[in-house]
Formats: sequence, C-alpha cells, structure tokens
Amino acid sequence: MNLHNFRRQLKAAHHRSLCIISGSKAWQWQKIAQLYQPPETITWIGQTIPETLQTMGANNQYIAPERLKYHLGQEVDTAILDIEAGFNANQLGILSGMIKAGGLLILLVPNNEWWKLENSAIQRFLNTPLQPKDAFSHFYQHLHQTWQDSNCLWLSEQPHFEKAFTPQIPAGKTLIREDDFELTSEQQQALKKIHSVAFGHRKRPLVLSADRGRGKSSLLGIAAIEQLLEGKQHIVMTASRFDQVAKAFEQANKWLKNFLTTSKLQNTSQQIDLRQGEIIFTHQQQTKTLEFIAPDQLVLEPTTADVLMVDEAAFLPTPLLTELLKRHHRMVFATTLHGYEGSGRGFELRFKQSLNQLTPDWKNFHIHQPVRWADNDPLEIATNQALLLNANLSSAKPPKKFSLQSALEKGQLTIKNYTSQQLLAKPDQLKAMFTLLVQAHYQTSPNDLQHLLSAPNLRISACLFDNTPVAICLSIEEGGINSTNQQLQGHLVPQLVSRFYALPDFLTLKSWRIMRIAVHPEWQNQQIGSNLIQFVLAQAKTNKIDYVSGSFGVTPELFRFWQKLEFRALHIGNKRDKASGQHNLIVAKPMSALSQKYIATIQQTFEQQFPHLLMESLPYLAPQLVWQLLASFRLPLGFHQSKSVLEAFANQTQSYDALSGQLWKSSLTFGRTMQSLNHQQQGVWCDKILKKQNWQIVAHHYHLAGKKAVEKKLLETAKNILEALQNH
Repeated sequence: MNLHNFRRQLKAAHHRSLCIISGSKAWQWQKIAQLYQPPETITWIGQTIPETLQTMGANNQYIAPERLKYHLGQEVDTAILDIEAGFNANQLGILSGMIKAGGLLILLVPNNEWWKLENSAIQRFLNTPLQPKDAFSHFYQHLHQTWQDSNCLWLSEQPHFEKAFTPQIPAGKTLIREDDFELTSEQQQALKKIHSVAFGHRKRPLVLSADRGRGKSSLLGIAAIEQLLEGKQHIVMTASRFDQVAKAFEQANKWLKNFLTTSKLQNTSQQIDLRQGEIIFTHQQQTKTLEFIAPDQLVLEPTTADVLMVDEAAFLPTPLLTELLKRHHRMVFATTLHGYEGSGRGFELRFKQSLNQLTPDWKNFHIHQPVRWADNDPLEIATNQALLLNANLSSAKPPKKFSLQSALEKGQLTIKNYTSQQLLAKPDQLKAMFTLLVQAHYQTSPNDLQHLLSAPNLRISACLFDNTPVAICLSIEEGGINSTNQQLQGHLVPQLVSRFYALPDFLTLKSWRIMRIAVHPEWQNQQIGSNLIQFVLAQAKTNKIDYVSGSFGVTPELFRFWQKLEFRALHIGNKRDKASGQHNLIVAKPMSALSQKYIATIQQTFEQQFPHLLMESLPYLAPQLVWQLLASFRLPLGFHQSKSVLEAFANQTQSYDALSGQLWKSSLTFGRTMQSLNHQQQGVWCDKILKKQNWQIVAHHYHLAGKKAVEKKLLETAKNILEALQNH
C-alpha cells in the first residue's frame, strides 16, 4: 500500500492509528521512513535515540521508559516503542494519550511469534527468585489476539500477515481543536454547569468526567478566566501534581490573551508564570488571580478562594477530597474515567458517598465527544480494547429473596480458581473480572492487567452467578525463602514483618497475601466476599501454606470485615498510603502450628507498641479505628482498676493532671466500650487521653471553646464509660 498516501488520509480525517511493524530491523526502518512526513517529529521510547532516527530529523527526541510518566500532557506527532526492549502496559496507555491527531503510535515487533517474547519490564511484578523468563507471555498474547481483530495498520515482511485500513470520519462529526476559540456543544454545556457552581447556590459541586482527549482540563482553564472576568477575584486549581493542570493554565492564558486582544482593553496589566501555576491580571480596576495550590497545603491552610477546581480528582485519596469538600463551598471535581495511571471508576464509587452525605445537591456531567482527535479514533479504540479501558460492569443483580447457601447448593453460585491461560481463552470472562477490579479499587491501572496475565505466582479466584463473575480475589505467593539481609523483590508482608520485629526466620514461612478482593456493587452485603476468602483459606490449608495475610489502607469497615474472618492485626504503617489516604494495616491468619507461634509473638509486640505509636507516629489515625484495634487486643490490665480511676476522674475527686497516666493506661482496655459512644466523645477521649495532644488542638479539631470545654467533654465521656461498663 502507499504509506505516504495513508498518512495524508489519516491527517485529513483527524484520526490517529496504531501501527505494528513486524520484521527485521532494516525492514522496519524502511517502513518508518515511508510513514514519516516532515516536518513532524518522532519520539523514540528508549535510553538513547537510534542513529537512523537522527538522520530523519534534527528535532526527533527520545524518552527513557521510566521517565515517560513525567511527560503526561505532552503532545507528539509520532512515537515508536520497540517491544523487544520490553515494555509495561502503562507506557502503552500514556503514549496513546500523547499522540496528536493525524499521528501514529508505532510498535516494532520481530517476525517470529513476538507474542512469546520474554519481557524484561515484567521484573517489577515478580517476587525473588522469579525472573522474566519465568513469567507467562499471556499479556503479549492478549495484545496480539486483540489487535488481530482491531482497526490498526499492520505491516509485515510476511505479506499474508499485512493488514491496513483507510480511516473514515463519521458523517456530520467534525473536529474542534483545543487551540481554536470555539467549543463543542458538550463543552458549552459543561461551561454553563461550571458557571452555576461559581454563581449559583453554594454547596452544589460539579463532578465533570471524560475520557482522554475531551478537552476537560482546557475547559477548566477557560471557565476560570471567564469567572474572573465576570466578577470572581480568586480561583484556585489543585491536583496531585502541577503537570496535571499545566494544560488548564496554558489554555487559560490563551483565553485571557484572546479576550484582552479582541476587547482592546486599556490599562490592563498581567503577571503570568505558567511554570509555577500563577496568572494575575487587572480587570475593571480589580486584581484577578488564578493560581495552583497543592491539595495537602489546602487542607493545612484553607483558602478563601471564590472557587476551587480539582483536576484529575481520581488521583487524590477520598479522605483528602472529603476534607476539601468540607472546607470549600464552590467546587468542581474533574476526573478521567479511563486513565493511564488510575481509574476514575473507583473515584466515582467511593467519593459519591461523601458527596451524597455532605452535598446531596451535587451535579454530574460527562463529556463524550473528543476534541483532540475525531470520533471513533482507531488508536483510542485499539488501546481501549487492549487495556480493557472501555469495560463496563455487568447488570447482574441478585434475585429477590437471594440466599447464599441455597444458591451454592443449587449450583447457581460457584466459586473456583482460574489460570491466566483460561482467562486468555475466555476474553469476556477476563473483561468482566478486570472490570470488577477497576470498579472496586482506587487506582487500578493497565499494569494491573499485565500483572494479572503475566505473574506465575498470582492466584485468581472468582465467584460467578449463572456464569457471570460477581466477585474476584487475587492472592500472591510470598515467603518460603531462606532468611537473608539482602533486599528482596516483592515478598511484601514477610519482608516488612521480619525486619520490623527482628524475626529473620519468618521469611521461611510459606504464605499467600490477598492483594485484591472486589465484589460487584449490586452483590455486596451478601457474604460473597467472606465466602470467597474462606475458599482461599481452605485452599491454603490444602496446599500446606503457613499463613494467609492482607495489606490494605485500613478503615473501620474494612477492619471489621477482616476481624470477622479471624485475621489478626500485626502492623500498621506510619505514613498514609498515597492511593487510599489511609494507613496500611497488615493482618494475618495462621494456618500452621509454626505460624501460630510466630504470629502470637508478633501480635503481642504490636499490641505493646501500638499505644506509644499513637503519641508519636500515628497522630492522625482515626479515633474509631483506634478503639476498634484496641478492642481486638488482649491487654493484661484489670477491669476494677479501670473503674476506680474513672470514678475518681468523673467525680472530680482528683484532677486530670493527677490521673492522666492512669487514665491513659486504663483507656487501653476501653476499646469495646468506647465504640458505643458518639464520634465526638470517642475522638476527644482518644486525642487527649491516648494521643496526649495539646488542649487547644483538640478543642479546634472538635469545635470546642478551649480547654474548659474539652475538660467538660472528657468528664461527660468518663460518666458515659462508667455507665456502659456497669451495664455490661
């Protein structure tokens, strides 16, 4: 086929294409030269730029694979990725979002069954001593299988493999580029909804969602400038990283310059620093400011901005978003539903609970039409199909009067294991199971799909109703290695626990760590998840596994779930997890006599250390969770001593200063009792008595009028604890 003509057609249609070039290196470069159209630039993903590519243009660039994520938001004409050098799924997703309309994403593959190649980039998914040669090639096979049926350009030295297409732009659909000062009808609707947030009723935030290439970030920049011109004075944008809002600031700057030029305003000054995220200008003798402020700074120092816009909200943990929602009355949350680093689906599910509770009149708007390329873009379709970014939950619901036991007995509900080979042979099952993971977990990425299909030490268990997956559990084999002082790849729980508690022999125990458990939203609260984990536990026992563990961002609800399954808390991380915003808790359930002894020792050490961690490393651990953990402990302090100390304090026969040490010690036994009190009582007692926080800090946090009000709340709580103890 005429490749130069193909490129002209592609550009005329504002489409982009995935191009797979299969053959020898010399033949591959010959085809690249035929596809190249000066003066475009080519981006090579690798450590250095090949000499052949240097001769094709002075402006061609290379990006090291590990640096690719820092180029999010950059646009390129054409990018080339050599599969023989190894690559991960996230790179494919990132590159797909970077290609301009009319451009190509080129994958270089060898002739001979490239889908069976060893992938060096898979090492990050493997536990020591596993190597890339031990991994399954099922992810590459999935790509090959998917793209055989996809609308992509496939060039091969073996002619009978060659495929090609001529892109067609759908009738009646035209591309509006972001650089043009014209918006699509959907963008105009979204702009009106953002305007309502700024000028309408307070506490009616907007959740603006879109897939990549829909001009969502640019729209935020345009909306910000329009609001400032219409009377607002200070607008703040935030995101997990500044580069995520760089496009919004760039577009805001263009929109402002266009307005100032066309309006021919006099006496207007501007101060623009796009690198730092700041646009300041005067309009009608008023100073107008659009600036970027990091989200953690916004929590520590709440802004008085007229409007707060959060871009790529799915990258921020739900607790942080909830804090921002509490502190600001006019907010826009923008998120990408099919992203290359995280999934907006998890954001939707989790954050909507906070929105419903705090701002029940919130609004939602989704932008469908792309603006950076034409509708039905071949590259977008090929990428979405390969990385399962277009997967949607099944509509399966439990029948009325559903009984788990009855469904299991009748064979309607089945729980079984799958291999990645079996899922490869059943694409619909693979898609359904991966969709469950995307929906349930905060930041599922394309790499998780690659891990699912590649790791030989990963176990896949699923629950199906009438052959439709309604729950999935992923567990990974860990431990079973000789104790060593060297840092090992993987083995998360054995390594962390053995080092923290100075038990090197703990590494020799064989374990399974439950990495993910996901249940279809319609099937939750039916004991599906519990039964799935019981199935994994039974298999662990059959396989003579010493213990089964879990590591997760802990919440009171999650801890309750694992407690019911008789898992024991062994360790809590000092830092909050970036994805969940929670502290990571390690839990374990012994399956052998040897692990029973180890875990009892570890648990005892953790229980003794935990109260001191509250005063030093865990000042922000939620009080409800603190009392839950303490209730699960077996501490040696007697009930009568607790009661006498409480009575002395509640009756004010002794002051707080005289009893603070004894109250602290006694409170370690109050876990179960404290859970029956209201959240304010639990929090004030936890933060002052257990965490020893400053009086004023406690007063500020719980909206109390100083030290005396905190003391009054403590006395009230002491009396309630005594009543609860007497009732038991």
